[in-house]
This record gives sequence, C-alpha cells and structure tokens, in this order.
Amino acid sequence: MLTYRLLVTCALVSLVATASSNAQTCNGPGKARWPLKTSLADGVGASGPGQAIALDKLLALAAPPGVKEDDPRYQDSRIPKFDNSLGVKEGDLVTTAGWLYLVATEKDDCDYRIQVSLQARTTTNKPQESDDCIIVEAPRPDFVTASDLSTNVGQVRDYIKTKLLAGNEPSNTGSVMQHAVCVSVTGQLFYDEAHEQGEFRGNKGMSSHTFWELHPVAAFTITPASACPASSAQ
Repeated sequence: MLTYRLLVTCALVSLVATASSNAQTCNGPGKARWPLKTSLADGVGASGPGQAIALDKLLALAAPPGVKEDDPRYQDSRIPKFDNSLGVKEGDLVTTAGWLYLVATEKDDCDYRIQVSLQARTTTNKPQESDDCIIVEAPRPDFVTASDLSTNVGQVRDYIKTKLLAGNEPSNTGSVMQHAVCVSVTGQLFYDEAHEQGEFRGNKGMSSHTFWELHPVAAFTITPASACPASSAQ
C-alpha cells in the first residue's frame, strides 16, 4: 500500500508546473465586456457537455465580420450569429482538447489565463514561432453571479491548483508545465475584441493568433494524451 501511494504521489508531482509559492497579485473585477465574461448566454447551462470541436478547427475560426476593437455595440451584448465553417456563435458552449502550456493569474481582473496548444510544450520543450494556442479563462468565483457557474469556476481553479500547481496560485507571468499535460476544456465561445487587430497574445514565448477564447471556463480536466493533437510530447 505504501509503494502504491508513493507511485501516485510521484505521478502527480511529475505534472506540477513551475509556480510561485506566494499568493499572486491582481486587481479585479475587470471592465471590458465584463458581464459577458462572467456569465453564460440565456439557456446555456454551466454543466452542459458543450459542442465538441477539434482545437485546430477552433483556432482557424474566422473573426466575426465588421467587429472592431472595443466595439461599443457589443460591450453589454454578445456578437450575433454569422456564417462560419463551424456553425457556431459567440455564447455557445464548446469543448476542446489540447496540450496545456501554462496557467497565469491576470493582474487586472484575477482571471486564471490558460494557454492550450496544438503542441506539447513544456519548460524544456520550448515553444516555436509557428506554435499556436487558444486562451481560456476562469474568473474568480466571487466575481460570478450565477451560482452554478460560480461553483464550476471555483472547482476549475481548485482543480488546477491541486493537480498542477502543488496548491499554489499560478504566477502573474505564467506557470509553465514541466511535463506534457493533455487537458479537456469546456467553456463559452467568446470573442475578445478589446485588442488591436493583428496583435498576438500569449506568455512565455507562445503566441495566440486568434481573438476567440473559451471564457468563462465551465469544466477543465486532465485527460489521456490520446485525446490531444499528435505532438512530440516530452
């Protein structure tokens, strides 16, 4: 029994990211489209399965036509449906799987900012210029009004700290995985238009080339590597 417990402990430690032992600083709550970032669309349940979409297809999803940076039309309302290859719209619940690169605590709004990639990158298998990722975010549960969603995002954040960060908060600049970790993520499809067009986002050498996010995240789990895109995992 002791040997079994040691093996389990070692397996968990092998996933732990580089993290600060100190609590990370943040301001919060946020401002830009904040009511939409901390809620789900009418009729969408926090415990729903989400529409399964492969990560490469999600990363290739076109931008909504005519939407501008800090577009005043959509500060308090979701972007309406438009024709696209996936038949999705902002506000849909989506599930995808990919390689977890890092988790950070956003200084401005206290969100957990998570980068999920097509490539299995780690502290030693570093990102390359051609890499891409989607940004998914889990707000602080006390910033979320709906009780079911607040419970879910709280569970997601606790799961990340317990399973991946040895109980610590993620760093402000990003806690990078030491070993390849495949994750399944369910969240609201959200277009973060509060950025300059053409701006690449991302931390620790990995950029995101899309303004589409999953925000807020409703479910997050470590999953077998077979669920993730084929990659030179290390």
